[in-house]
Amino acid sequence: MAFTPFESGMGGILIGLSAALAFLIDGKITGISGIAGPFLRGVVLCEPWNHGQAWKGLFLVGLALGGLANLCLNQDFAFPEAFSYHPLRYVVAGICVGSGTRLGRGCTSGHGICGLPRFSLRSWIAVPTFMAVAGGTIAITRHALKADVEKPWKVAEAQLVNWKFPVGAVVVSAILAASLFRLPGKICTYVAPVVSGLIFGLGLGCSGMTSQAKVFDFLDVGGTWDPSLAFVMGCGLCVSFPAFFFYDKADKKPLCGGEFERPAKFGNYAELVVGASLFGCGWGLIGICPGPAVASIIPYLVVQSLDAAGLSFALCLAMIVLSWLTTDRVHKFILQRHQQTTTADQIVTVTPSETAQPLLGQGGSLQAST
Repeated sequence: MAFTPFESGMGGILIGLSAALAFLIDGKITGISGIAGPFLRGVVLCEPWNHGQAWKGLFLVGLALGGLANLCLNQDFAFPEAFSYHPLRYVVAGICVGSGTRLGRGCTSGHGICGLPRFSLRSWIAVPTFMAVAGGTIAITRHALKADVEKPWKVAEAQLVNWKFPVGAVVVSAILAASLFRLPGKICTYVAPVVSGLIFGLGLGCSGMTSQAKVFDFLDVGGTWDPSLAFVMGCGLCVSFPAFFFYDKADKKPLCGGEFERPAKFGNYAELVVGASLFGCGWGLIGICPGPAVASIIPYLVVQSLDAAGLSFALCLAMIVLSWLTTDRVHKFILQRHQQTTTADQIVTVTPSETAQPLLGQGGSLQAST
């Protein structure tokens, strides 16, 4: 794959813009696993439809529309053919990605684009962890086991592959973003998540995050290294950083009302590292993380509907979703059992001899127990 700093940088700007809009207007964190996982859990469990569920559903609709826009206008760059790996590899990777992103509470978008500018220590631990594990996984599969095609060590040649679509996507997204701030509150509540999701989906395709080959070549620092995705993260942070740095404060409110989502910045590091490591392993196995998986599923099925690779890609997304739902249920059960055990340990057993003694106040007078 060619090194595409312009296209990937423009895609990063779009992803950062989406994150900034979602936070400033609705107070939401655009971690795709944190959006899609709880939304699907609510649908499966038939939970009452509230504003939070509606926002997640509308964002996912916009994300899918962004993927379809890339399919129509940017197919060659955004959706080259999916890799024809054994279905078992897609299954294992999907389980790792799904369970890892739920245990670690985020992936490249939630921890990277949103968590780093919030100066969340959890995110500053998670990002290097899953990057290192993903790179290690690539080193094992490509260079140690020779399971994948090994490439000679060098830096990929920089090329300008398709500048028209990224530029057009940025211009259209800027117009849509500006228009959101002029809409009445009630209308904006329903339009903003669709626009945020659309811009996010456009950014994924423009940047190359939807291409397995591009992700692999970025993670493979020991082969023909393609640093394009570093431009995605860097440019994305340049746009999202001001929004989170200046507005993630107690006295600030989102444009459409309510409160800002403020995931914990500290604590629970063991579970975080396990989750980030699992995600990194899955990401390194098949080059798919939650956002690109959701945005790419329809395009890849359209392009490779009769191909085993396209069906394996769909199988991977199904395993990610199943792992989200299963991990949430198991995690909730463990927390409940832990709380019950903790409560039981805190109960103080009072002996009969203690209860028989009167409570004496000063001067030996009886006083009421409170």
